[in-house]
Amino acid sequence: MTTCDLEMATRGQVNARRNYLMGLWAGRKLGIGDSDLPGYVHEVMQSDFQEPGPGDVVRKVSRDLASIDKRISEEEVLRQLKLMEKSVRSELLATD
Repeated sequence: MTTCDLEMATRGQVNARRNYLMGLWAGRKLGIGDSDLPGYVHEVMQSDFQEPGPGDVVRKVSRDLASIDKRISEEEVLRQLKLMEKSVRSELLATD
């Protein structure tokens, strides 16, 4: 299996895990309680199906944060999303 094959096989897993982590991060910033956090994480994960690329997730999280006066720029949210994606890729590609 080539690196390209591995990339294609894991892309959906990477995006799902990345969006899950983004939902947790944003949910905690929003002050969402533990009982409601899974629902918010699900909303963030579903937002990724609106258009190709991460822009839909970034906009959703940015809007949600802005709604409670947590002014975090889309650039910062995107930076956080990229850090999460990098971490997820490392986890998935690690071998023992």
